[in-house]
Amino acid sequence: MKNEGTNLELHTDTHVFVAWGNLGNVLKNQGKMAEAEKAYRNALQHRGNMADMLYNLGLLLQEDQRFSEALHYYKLALGSRPTLASAYLNMGIILMNRGDLDEAKRTFATCADIPDENLKDPHAHKSSVTSCLYNLGKLLHEQGQQEEALSLYKEALQKMPPQFAPHSLFNMMGEAYMRLNRPEEAGHWYRESLRAKPDHIPAHLTYAKLLSLTGQKAEAEKFFLRAIQLDPAKGNGYMHYGQFLLEQARLREAAEMAERAAELESSEFDVVFSAAHMLRQASLNEAAERQYKRAARLRPDYPAALMNLGAILHLNGKLPEAEANYLRALQLKPDDAITQSNLRKLRNIMKRQELQTRRIGDL
Repeated sequence: MKNEGTNLELHTDTHVFVAWGNLGNVLKNQGKMAEAEKAYRNALQHRGNMADMLYNLGLLLQEDQRFSEALHYYKLALGSRPTLASAYLNMGIILMNRGDLDEAKRTFATCADIPDENLKDPHAHKSSVTSCLYNLGKLLHEQGQQEEALSLYKEALQKMPPQFAPHSLFNMMGEAYMRLNRPEEAGHWYRESLRAKPDHIPAHLTYAKLLSLTGQKAEAEKFFLRAIQLDPAKGNGYMHYGQFLLEQARLREAAEMAERAAELESSEFDVVFSAAHMLRQASLNEAAERQYKRAARLRPDYPAALMNLGAILHLNGKLPEAEANYLRALQLKPDDAITQSNLRKLRNIMKRQELQTRRIGDL
């Protein structure tokens, strides 16, 4: 009787675990994240070492931007099932986004080395391994290791399952070949990316840049315009098209694109700062001043933003305001030679103006 009672208790416990887990999945799909989290935690009280449930809780926490907690549960999931590639993938993405690049690379590499045998879900496993190889390649690409990145991309091509969407992988292969100054191969992979996903905006932009570099300006412009058409509410396409126009000395059109990008992405420092540069290059100094001021508000402790704001104010004749921004930039970066030189020039002008004012007053 004692053994039968023990078996009955375990059987009931399993049913409770499954019920809580299923409830958690339903609640999460309904967007009820707090209730879903509670359900997953209740399930884990009955079976604390179940890899899928630990992973599901980690995924929910990651989506809720509770990254440290998510990492904790992914690690627990891997402790129960070391072959759970999706946990490695999500861990690597969190580590990469928070700047722990060496740890991210190790995590992606570990994932890529998991053997393809005795797996619970081979298709999902292969997709996660392919994504780990892609992300590891992308990290190496960003660090200038193009040959190594290409090797990983090619391994990803061999391992990707039929359901894997390859457009980003193809586009990054094109980017690596571009960095290696192999434009023909780059063009091939950009076109493959567009074949795989005809509305893939990054591939439109990268292919447009390649066409521009190889002298096919009219064709390049079509791809820039198509990228904007695909998502007119995003500033990125306008910014890239504006840069293209600037290179063609179509300054007014470039400036219009820059301002549109900055208005659409007014909280994105890189877009606003680039727009300000383009406006200055187009000699639209008042418009450039507006965007440099916006950039300085977005990153008040970034010396380059303050120095450039000082420079445009200097050009626009707003000398005391320019001086204040140069001084703020030098507080953050005292040895910056350009800012020091600009400040000296500014103060010379201010001294001359002061002497001139005195002379006029003496007359």
